[in-house]
Amino acid sequence: MQRTILLADDSPTIRRLVTQTFADANFKVVEVNNGDAAIRTFEEVRPSVVLADIYMPGKNGYQVCTHIRGHAELNETPVVLLVGAFEAFDEDTAKQAGATASITKPFEPGALIELVNSIMRPAKEELPAEHLSAQVAQPAEAGPVRSEPAEKHIEESDDLLGLAKIFKADHSASHSGMIADEDIDRIVDRVIQKISTQVIENIAWEVVPDITARVVREELKRVK
Repeated sequence: MQRTILLADDSPTIRRLVTQTFADANFKVVEVNNGDAAIRTFEEVRPSVVLADIYMPGKNGYQVCTHIRGHAELNETPVVLLVGAFEAFDEDTAKQAGATASITKPFEPGALIELVNSIMRPAKEELPAEHLSAQVAQPAEAGPVRSEPAEKHIEESDDLLGLAKIFKADHSASHSGMIADEDIDRIVDRVIQKISTQVIENIAWEVVPDITARVVREELKRVK
């Protein structure tokens, strides 16, 4: 059964990233670019999960979450707050709003999929009776779950800079187990040589929009 994600974020880049992330999954992503539209659309689409930016026009993510928690029928809908890398995240406000979790932008697509799947409320008709009786809700005082990068083995396809091969080669050549200064310099040179235009563009594509948005907001506060 296809599930619906309501995505509320004023960044076209983030909306495109999330939509592409779930393109091959069994999810339908409904996009809005402000909090007021998120509240209206929430009633219409009755989503399985809501992703809400903490800073956006109209209602912010905290306020959207508060509205959802006050809904008569859909108040248990999971809400993930999207936090910019250079934005201050208010954990107390998120806890009071009843946020389920939060994740920092830019995020890895796999990390977002894993987070959404982990907080997804199973459809009651899909669960056996004994499983339904065993479900226990997360205590409210525990606060929202912060998504942190998980440690993982670097696969060759994920090693954009070729670091795995570099360190493997240089470490095997070292007999003492310590990396000498000249080895470090050689590794740095190899890393710089391996940074392609594509890698730089991918990093900028994810980070620059958040930096720009933060700068604009701070400038608007200054001139008011």
